[in-house]
Amino acid sequence: MYRLLVVDDELYAVRALLKGVDWKELGFEDVLMARDADEAMEIIKADTVDLMICDIEMPGMTGLELAEWAAEQFPWMETVFLTGHADFSYAQQAVQLGSFDYLLKPVRPEQLRQVAVRALEKIKKGQDARSFNVMYNKYVKLWEAQKPILIERFWQDILAGRLAPTEAQLEESLSASNLSITPETRVLPILISVEYWHKELTERDEEIMEYALRNAAQELLLLTPRGDVVKDRNGILFALMYADPDAGGFPDRGALEAACRSYTDACSRFFYCSVSCYAGAPAAIRGLVEMCQRLTELEHYNIRHTGSVQLLDGLPREMPRPSRKKPLQADWSDWAVLLEAGKKEELLKRAELLFEGLQQEQADPEDLSAVYHSMIHVLYQAARKKGMTMKDVAGTPKGIEDPGATRSISHLKAWTLRILRTAADRMLGYEGESSALIEKVKRYIDGSLKEVTRESIAAHVYLNSAYLSRLFKKETGQSLVDYIIQEKMNRAKLLLTETNCKITDICDMLGYENLSYLGRVFKKTVGVTPQEYRKRYQK
Repeated sequence: MYRLLVVDDELYAVRALLKGVDWKELGFEDVLMARDADEAMEIIKADTVDLMICDIEMPGMTGLELAEWAAEQFPWMETVFLTGHADFSYAQQAVQLGSFDYLLKPVRPEQLRQVAVRALEKIKKGQDARSFNVMYNKYVKLWEAQKPILIERFWQDILAGRLAPTEAQLEESLSASNLSITPETRVLPILISVEYWHKELTERDEEIMEYALRNAAQELLLLTPRGDVVKDRNGILFALMYADPDAGGFPDRGALEAACRSYTDACSRFFYCSVSCYAGAPAAIRGLVEMCQRLTELEHYNIRHTGSVQLLDGLPREMPRPSRKKPLQADWSDWAVLLEAGKKEELLKRAELLFEGLQQEQADPEDLSAVYHSMIHVLYQAARKKGMTMKDVAGTPKGIEDPGATRSISHLKAWTLRILRTAADRMLGYEGESSALIEKVKRYIDGSLKEVTRESIAAHVYLNSAYLSRLFKKETGQSLVDYIIQEKMNRAKLLLTETNCKITDICDMLGYENLSYLGRVFKKTVGVTPQEYRKRYQK
C-alpha cells in the first residue's frame, strides 16, 4: 500500500481533492493533509510518503521550494504540482525539479485520477528496481566470498561418470568431501533448467544471479534435512536430496511438486528469470548417473513449455519425438544479406516470426539444432564478406557460439536476438581499421563544438553511443569525452590569443553553461586559468 500527501493552504481545495477521487481504490492506504510547507515537511520526515500533490503558491515556503527539499531528502517520492496561474516559469521550474506532472486549478477529478494512476505506476517500478538492487547487492557480497566446494567436485565426478570406485573408495571420497552420507544413501535429484533471463545481464551478473538461484533452491527445494545444490561439468544445476532415515526417506509426490512450483514462481518474481524443474526418482549414488541422464533427456525434449514442473516418476523411459505439421522453412541467404547491410530491425522481425513458427509447428530438438547451425553459417557468411572475424562480430573474446542455446526454444530465441543485435550493429559500423569513421567523428566534433554530445555524434554516424565510445577508444587510445574536452580547450586557447572575445562569450561558444566550470576545466587541462593564459600569450 502507498501513502499520499496533499499540501494546500486552501482547506476547501484539499477537501475537494480528497473527495473527488477514490484513493483507497487506487492503492493509497493513507491520505494525509498539510496546510503549509512546514507541516508537510514534518509529515514527510515522520512517514514515508510516495506521492505528494502540492500547491505552488503558499504563504512562506512555496511548493517549488518544498519539492526541491523533498527531492534532496527523499528522491523516490513523486510530486504533482497544482497552481491557479498558467505561468510558464512555474512549469519550467517544476520540470527542472523532476516533478511528475503540472496541473492547473480547478482540476477535474478524472484528470487528477489519471495522473495519480500514472504516477503510481512509476512509483511501483522504482520500488521494484530498488528491491532488485538490494537483493542483487546481497548476493554480490556472498558470491565474491564464495570458495571452491569439495562437495561439488565430488558430485561433478560422479555425474560425469569419472568416479566409479569400490565401496571403500567411495566412503573415502565421501569423507574427504565432508559429505555426511554413506555409499548406500539414496539420492533424489531435481534438474534446475534456467531457460531465460527477463533482464539483460552481463556474464558476471548472470553468474551472480545463478548463485542467488542456488541459494533459493537450497531453501525451497531441499525438503529433507540433508542435501546440496551443485552444478555438473556441463553447467547444469541439480538439487540433490539425501534420504532422511528418520522421516522414512523422501517427501511424497504432492509435496515435491509443490516445492518445485514454489521455487519456479519465486525465480520468476524475485530473480527475473524463467526456470523449469525436472524431479527424478530416488537412486543410489552409483545409479545417479542414469537417473540424471533421464532428467536431461526430459529437459531436452521440453522445448515449448517454459516455467514448468515435471516429475519423472510414471513417465516413459524414452521421450517420444513430437511430430510436426509441416517442415521448417527460412531463407537464410536473405538473412546473410540483411546482416551484412546492418538491417537490424528487419532481422529481428524475421527472427520473431521464425520462433512463432517453431512454437506453432511443434518443433523438436533437431529443429533447434538446425536453426542454430544455420544462424552460425549466416554469421560466418556475412562476416567473411566484410573481412571480419567472429570476435569482431560478437564483440567478445568468446565469439558467437553457445552450445547451450539449443536447450529450448526460449534459450535459442534469446541467443538469436542477442547475437543479431550485436552483429548488425558491429557490421554497420565496421570500416576496416575504422579510420574513415573516426575521421568523420572528428570532423563532426570540430564543426559542432558548442552542442556536441556523445549521443549527437552517435546519431550522426548511425551507431550505438556505447559502441562508438569503445571503437573510438580502441582506434585512438583516447576516450571520446576526453577528445571533446581536448578540442574545446584547443579552440579556447585559439580564441583567447587570436581574438578579443570576452571570456564569457568564449564560454558560450564552447557550450559551457557557466564561466567557473570553463575555468576549472581549462586550468586542469592547460595548467593556468583562461585569464592568465590570455595575458601570457596574446599577441
